[in-house]
Amino acid sequence: MIVSRRSLSRIQMVFWLDLTLLFLMCALQAVNFTGLFLHEWLAVATVGLILFHLLLSWTWITASSRRLAASNAGRTRVNYLLNFGLFASAITVVFSGLLISEVVLHAFGIRSAAGDPRWRYIHNRASNFVVLFAGLHLAINWEWSIAAARKCLRIRPS
Repeated sequence: MIVSRRSLSRIQMVFWLDLTLLFLMCALQAVNFTGLFLHEWLAVATVGLILFHLLLSWTWITASSRRLAASNAGRTRVNYLLNFGLFASAITVVFSGLLISEVVLHAFGIRSAAGDPRWRYIHNRASNFVVLFAGLHLAINWEWSIAAARKCLRIRPS
């Protein structure tokens, strides 16, 4: 299969962005490893990368949205729902994380709800859903991920 340079560079960009998001998600799940300061600032950086990922995926999002009603769109519906679940749980994590922030908000002189256990509970539960949906997202897109890795790392199929 011949891939144009433009197509390959887009695949490479999406692949490395996805891989970066995967590693960041793993690091963000290990607050004891990163410490609260790095956890919160990595989360802020991750929000920007998620927005960039959504912009790069906008064509897929709009095309999938149009295909949802088609009778043969089973896989598209499942993928769409997984992505929506990932998006909704990520938004919840970001929002609740900002509310309970002890570092980022303090850096801007804003008081947080860090002492409120309800927001911490919501943050932790939504974080678990991010892991679940991200894992399912990776699983349903595994073939694309392997094909992209082979192209980006110039690995020939055996």
